Amino acid sequence: MHVLAVVAHPDDAEIFCGGTLAKHAARGDDVTIAYMTRGEFGGFDTTEAELAATREEEARNAAAVLGADVTFLDFQDGRIVYTLENRLKLVDCIREHAPDIILTHFADDMHPDHRETSRLVTDAYYMVSLPLLEREHPPCDPTNVYYFGKPTSSFEPTVIVDVTDHEETKEQAALEHESQVAWLEEHGGIDAEFSDFVESMRATAHALGRQAGATYAEGFTRLHDTSVDYLE
Repeated sequence: MHVLAVVAHPDDAEIFCGGTLAKHAARGDDVTIAYMTRGEFGGFDTTEAELAATREEEARNAAAVLGADVTFLDFQDGRIVYTLENRLKLVDCIREHAPDIILTHFADDMHPDHRETSRLVTDAYYMVSLPLLEREHPPCDPTNVYYFGKPTSSFEPTVIVDVTDHEETKEQAALEHESQVAWLEEHGGIDAEFSDFVESMRATAHALGRQAGATYAEGFTRLHDTSVDYLE
């Protein structure tokens, strides 16, 4: 099985679906994280180029902890827009990796990059199997798209994944984003739900887990209500 997570920024994967990705990787599944941007707006007292390089290195280190491969799609942080050209870039990404399932952001989200990523991935998903759409890579047919959400959105998960045995790995991976630990803890207001980076992640996973009979869990909604053996 191949799982592809398409996220707007480095650290989004760890925060919202890191336990699920680690669980799939530990089982022997192929896991890839595609970063739309390098998160070059998320910092203080530096340049975009310097921060982009730092965050790419952190993303690679974090993905290694999770057991995932990485790819970068070279969109600009804070400036992801919906266009046909960008939708086709997502078609190319999905076809290149030919995943069985795709994970990405829930459409109703405060961050514009998250919203646009969700829309681009969803619409690209509908195009990746079209044989007459000729691109560099051949058509593929992922089974479904699973969406993860932020606590500040109207996200209500319908698929719960028990990540109890992988919560520690998720937290270790998140802490590889050293530049963001400081950024999210100091950037109150917009990101106030992350005033304590790892503790906030753990509390969210624990709260959802209690609802589902697990110590820690992550939640998703899916594009299609289909019969599947796992997202585990």
